Amino acid sequence: MIEKRQGLMNTTVLAGFVGVAGLAFADSAWAQETPQSQPTEIEEVVITGSRIPRPNLEQPTPVATVSREAIETAGTQNLGDIIAELPALSANDTVRGNSDSFGDSGGLNFANLRSLGAARTLTLIDGKRHVGGDAGNAAVDLNAIPAALVDRVEVITGGASAVYGSDAVTGVVNIILKDDFEGGEITVQGSGAESGDGREWAINGLYGRNFNSGRGNVTATLFYDHSDQVLASDIGALKNWGTIVNPANTGPADGIPNRITVPNVLTDYLDENGVILDWNTFDIISALTNDGSPVPQAQRLGTNSFAFGQFDECETCTALDDYIVLVPKTDRYGTNIRLRYDLTSNITAYLDAKYVRSEIEDFVQPSFTFGDYFIEADNAFITPEIAAVVAGRDITFGRFNEDVGVRRNDITRETYRAVAGLRGDLETGFADFKWDLSYNYGETRNEFRGSGTLIPGNYAAAIDSVVAPDGSIQCRVNVPSAQYDGYEAPEGLTSDTCVPFNPFGRQNTASAIDYVSHDSIRTHTITQEVLSGLFNFDTSKFFNLQGGPVAFAGGFEYRKETSENINDPFVKSGLSDTAPQPDAYGEFDVTEGFLEFNAPLLADLPWAYRLSIDGAYRYADYSTVGGAEAWKVGAIYAPVRDITFRGTYSRAVRAPNITEAFLPSSAGFFSVTDPCDVDNIDLDPDRAANCAAAGVPANFNSNTNASIEGFSSGNPDLEAEEAKSWTAGVVLQPRWVRGLSFTADYYDIQIDNAISLVGAQDIIDNCYDASGGLDPSFCSLFTRGADSNIDFIETTFINAAALTTRGWDFELAYTRNLEEIAEANPAMFGGLRGRLTGVLTANKLEELNFFAFADRPDEIDVEQGEIGDPEWSFKSRLTWQNGPLALTWATRYEDRVARFDVTPTPGVNTEENAFPAYVPAQTYHDFVVRYRIDNAPWIAKGIELFAGVNNITDKEMPYGLTGNGASSTYDLYGRQFFGGIRASF
Repeated sequence: MIEKRQGLMNTTVLAGFVGVAGLAFADSAWAQETPQSQPTEIEEVVITGSRIPRPNLEQPTPVATVSREAIETAGTQNLGDIIAELPALSANDTVRGNSDSFGDSGGLNFANLRSLGAARTLTLIDGKRHVGGDAGNAAVDLNAIPAALVDRVEVITGGASAVYGSDAVTGVVNIILKDDFEGGEITVQGSGAESGDGREWAINGLYGRNFNSGRGNVTATLFYDHSDQVLASDIGALKNWGTIVNPANTGPADGIPNRITVPNVLTDYLDENGVILDWNTFDIISALTNDGSPVPQAQRLGTNSFAFGQFDECETCTALDDYIVLVPKTDRYGTNIRLRYDLTSNITAYLDAKYVRSEIEDFVQPSFTFGDYFIEADNAFITPEIAAVVAGRDITFGRFNEDVGVRRNDITRETYRAVAGLRGDLETGFADFKWDLSYNYGETRNEFRGSGTLIPGNYAAAIDSVVAPDGSIQCRVNVPSAQYDGYEAPEGLTSDTCVPFNPFGRQNTASAIDYVSHDSIRTHTITQEVLSGLFNFDTSKFFNLQGGPVAFAGGFEYRKETSENINDPFVKSGLSDTAPQPDAYGEFDVTEGFLEFNAPLLADLPWAYRLSIDGAYRYADYSTVGGAEAWKVGAIYAPVRDITFRGTYSRAVRAPNITEAFLPSSAGFFSVTDPCDVDNIDLDPDRAANCAAAGVPANFNSNTNASIEGFSSGNPDLEAEEAKSWTAGVVLQPRWVRGLSFTADYYDIQIDNAISLVGAQDIIDNCYDASGGLDPSFCSLFTRGADSNIDFIETTFINAAALTTRGWDFELAYTRNLEEIAEANPAMFGGLRGRLTGVLTANKLEELNFFAFADRPDEIDVEQGEIGDPEWSFKSRLTWQNGPLALTWATRYEDRVARFDVTPTPGVNTEENAFPAYVPAQTYHDFVVRYRIDNAPWIAKGIELFAGVNNITDKEMPYGLTGNGASSTYDLYGRQFFGGIRASF
């Protein structure tokens, strides 16, 4: 079976490049677009894999490039999605990856190289730092860098901390903006799925002008774009799918799946109209209609957990997918202005200033109560029909407070950034220097306007309503005669007059809803200041090796980062259902310097066409962790012109960010799976004995679908984490096949002393999965209630984790004029002429392991082969261009992945944990046609029309996934159409 699948994958790759796909990502041989009317040879693009500019194929660190043409014809303005299609990047932190987070992540869009976390990927703009997008986090929000502004993106896929600084543990995403433009350009485009979902549209304008005889240039961009909201319930393959316990399962290692994926998984214990529950047994007594009439609850076909199950039909159950926002409604607009002026023949002043505003409508499920409140027998809202069903039993209820509203988070994100500097050339008798001195200020302001959140004290008082002596319905707290012996008013009441709230059905007035809920406003302010100086020169004036002069680059940087999180006063008071969060403030500064060199030892000798070595060293002094060192060494050896071997070895560092170091103890909620649950207790050989020793009853059915309260805090004693990485590769450029290049690079990254928030799940698992008895260091961090369910968890950041990954990156590129090939045979290709360009970029993932605690290597989390981290993936793009016409065929491939945790567990067949156990391999095909009209009518110099179809085969989202997180790598909508017009003036 393995050999057959491998052969099929190889066939797909070959077809994807040779016949079908071409490539969304161009290498240095053809990354820049020439006018379609001039199919001439394209000069090699110099890209910044280091501070010593060299082409990709002539430096030891691999660099992949996303071209302007690929960005402009992607059919979306979501730069994060465009970049994440590179096999080296993960989609885990894109807008979809960050959705439904119950936090502040709505609409955030981060780059994440190697699936090792957005915090370990450094995102630069034109080689310079950019302010972070989220409080306490240095990761750059790609939504603050709209695709309309971008010329190309360069991705350095190796450790680059020595050259670029902290956070470049896994690599660098360097975004190059449009610059030095002459003329005007307007682009209008729109897109949407065949189903009507996922509609986007955008308009942007670009204007540039040279002045003072070309000494200066000003380039300005204005843009606006919009994307529609998409819910999980809008996607058929996601709507209400879930897992249930397989009734055919007979036990572990029986070859029968433990759980099966089925449709219509809902909760019968919680409904928008309410569900009446027995206070003592928690059994369901009755469901309710909108008007509060009792009706029998539907019977389950299968059980997911205590509160969820599968149903044929259930009008009185809740579908959570109705409240999961996968893509929030977003409106984004802004401007970017770039100014260059030559002060002298060798000194240039420049300014890059921008403003970007994103308005995001995000929400999560409504507030809910799940057996939290005892309903007194004299409650005014117990009708005779309800009383008859209750039959004198003590009751409580489960209810999604949909009439109060979803918990909305209307977010405004504003980014201000200005970079001013001088650059130039300095000729001396010693060497000719190029230098750049700049000051960079960036600020992000996030405002969160929340609504639909409960005030628990008011809610408790409002549902405890009675018939007053005058016959009116009032809160018991306001009717002394109805207050029984020992009655105490609920804690946490506001000063407002209590308004009765009916928990049965949806019959509440606006005043009742206003009394039990509140609005809130929170703000984030993140600032960044950077003063930096760069230089480079070579030794050609005084010293040359056999291969040429030694090149040097170096510089210094002073950086200060601040983060402020101001929470709503009402929430801080503790009266809200939202966990009270203290205001948070943190800052750090760092002073650092670096030096890089390239020494071409040999050149143009027999069996030494090129031999060079590289090195870089950086020292940084942090106000938080003190001194930190990073370095790298690399080499290139080409015995002949056609083949080059390259490799690097580096040590990278990452200092803790502001959240990791300074987060005050903050309340929050956690979602976990209880290892002592009857369905999980056999997944580790130590669990059963340890759960029993902790007093958890046998055959325990946990309730962990509900959020669990807890606290998280930063750790000011954190140290910098360290990473060691190496790459080794080969570059083939055979002279006998013009325009062809092939690269294969092996990478290996190991991060030690890694900073991580001790996950709630890790805490609980390590308590019960420890060999030789319970582990008190973890068991002490959470508690269980009287019903044995976990009810509180405490977490913090520590230097204890380890992460390892290794694999292969491949790139195959080809560019050729068909006229050259057909010279000897004019009838070849049926007379088809023009230019053919293509690239295939692939990744073979061999290892991706997370160790929550490096000193416990037995507790490993294997990720390769799971959803989001396929063993094989590739992206390709093939473009044929002839005069004004260009056709592109792009393909993306994701290998088969497991729906279960592939981490080996002794005595357990983990493949039995889910059915179906795998998501089949997915291949997507996109087509784009562009046509340019030169000497266009009216005032336009030229007009380009473009249209395309993404996912032309209408490949659906694999059913039963979440649609966000790791599964955001998959196409959400099926077939999508896009088109637009670009006019130049």
